[in-house]
This record gives sequence, structure tokens and C-alpha cells, in this order.
Amino acid sequence: MQAEVVSRVTLQEIRMYQSHELHRVKLLMPALCRIRQGRKVVNWEGHIDIANNNQIILFPSGYEFGIANYPDAGFYLAEMLYLPVELIQRFRQFYPFTTLREESTPGFCTRQNDELLYCWDQLKTAVQLKVSDQLLEHMAMGVLLTINQNNISHLFLSQPQDSLVHRCQNLLLANPGAYWTAKDVARHLFISVSTLRRRLAAEGASFQKLLDDVRLNNALAAIQSTLKPVSVVARDNGYMCPSRFTARFQQRFGITPRTLRRASKL
Repeated sequence: MQAEVVSRVTLQEIRMYQSHELHRVKLLMPALCRIRQGRKVVNWEGHIDIANNNQIILFPSGYEFGIANYPDAGFYLAEMLYLPVELIQRFRQFYPFTTLREESTPGFCTRQNDELLYCWDQLKTAVQLKVSDQLLEHMAMGVLLTINQNNISHLFLSQPQDSLVHRCQNLLLANPGAYWTAKDVARHLFISVSTLRRRLAAEGASFQKLLDDVRLNNALAAIQSTLKPVSVVARDNGYMCPSRFTARFQQRFGITPRTLRRASKL
């Protein structure tokens, strides 16, 4: 099995016409979320953030969130900017942390500012024009520069690049529909299966849990941001049986794929 491990700056648009809730959402890459219309409610370990179109949400990877999206005047629109961990590591090398400004309340939301909106719109245009990855990375760093340095951004920018969990996720995400085994992953990472399992356990993970995280959350993103049929999304993410995919998706997120897809239609 060949897997090309490639992480790129990605911008996805989420359009919804009905309110809906999602449980246990885990982002596979750090992401910024810009609400264009409507509200997003983010629940993390009992803390609730409510974001509107004046805020940006900073989602670090590896955390599980409860998310609810609510349309305004019958329409919800958000943009998700996914950033490779390697890009964030390079950004921190170029722009080290300074003294942090303490936040009065914890959370993952920060207010938008004119510089951020300008850089965001320029990056969105660049994505639409399909410019080179190098230029996209340069422009994405511009967006990061506009985020106020505080406890929220510190958490977002503190992404462990060299963890085995990250390396495994990156590998699985390159081809989530493949028939992956622990032996395949170990071979790609040049370690033994026993070492793979032991080191993942030390990081609080397991091979099967990582595979489920990658497949289900990648499928969630596809259902929210593309027009692919649900059956195709299932197959693209390693589920040959549509009913099994529906059951696993509902067990994880608390909603069926088709119910979520209906929320995106008028």
C-alpha cells in the first residue's frame, strides 16, 4: 500500500439551512473558523462558547468538541481554514511567543479585527485561484500574525509536531479509504507493530481509535462541505457497508449522515 503524506492549507465552506448538533467532533488539523452568518456554539469540558460573525474560533487539533450550528434568517455560513501542524511549527520558529495577555475567561473564541479579515479574504482568493502551496503557506502565516497573542492563541499554536499520534493521523488521512492495519502503519513509520502500539498507548491512543477518528471526522467534513453522495463519502473513508457507516457516524456524532446532509439543503 502506498500512502503519500501531504498536508496542505485548506479552506472549506459550510452552508446549512437547519440547526443541528454534533457530538465528539475532533479536528484532524488545527483550524480557524470564521462565522459569516448565524451562530456556532462550542462545548468543551463543560465550558460553552457562543460565536457569531464578529469572532474567530481557534480549534486546536486533538480535542473533542460538542458543536451546534444555528442559522440566522434561515441560513448558516461558516468558513473553516485548516492549517498543517508543520506550518504552525514553522510559524513559531519565525515568530516566537512573547509575553501573553491573560484572558478573563477561558475559551476558544477571539474577536475579529480588520487586519485578520483582510488577510483571510486574500487567502480565500488565493485558494480559489489555486496558487502554489508555498504561496498559500506564506499567506496563511499572515492570517496567524493577525491573531492576538493570548492564552487562546498560545494553546492553538502549541501543536506537537513530533508526536506519534500526529504522524499516524497524517499517514491515515492521506488515504482514509484504504484497508489499514497496524502492521501497515508500523511499516510506513519504520517501527515494529509492538513499538507502535506501546508508544501510542503512552500517548493515550490506540491504532483503532486513531483510524476511527480519521475516517469519521474526515467523513463529517465531506458531508458538511461537499455535494458527494453519502454512499461515496462512506466508501472514500473505508466503509463499504452504508448501514455500518450510518451506525458508526450516528454513534459518534449523535446524528445520521443523511439528517446532517438534509440540514444543508433548502
